Amino acid sequence: MTPEEIQTTLEQMLAVQRELQESQLQLQDGQVRLQQEQEAQKAVLDELIERYGDLSANSERQQRILEQLIGYSLTNESEHMTLEEKLEALQARVQRLENRNQS
Repeated sequence: MTPEEIQTTLEQMLAVQRELQESQLQLQDGQVRLQQEQEAQKAVLDELIERYGDLSANSERQQRILEQLIGYSLTNESEHMTLEEKLEALQARVQRLENRNQS
């Protein structure tokens, strides 16, 4: 091989090596971005899990209250005012208080 051919071959090898290094850097950058995105998604997922847990607990609590109210209504219906009657009584009381304050 002539010195020019050796020089050309070395330049080609260096060019290939440079391309490989650039590709590796791009790959590393992509991996860092992917890891950051995964961490952000994990934070969002953790928050959703926490909120869902709260919603689930609230739903269960409301279900128990509803069951208690249904049982209360069935066992004591004749002895207690209905919810509508209570609301009407409360509205009348508010109206009386408003009238008293306006006078």
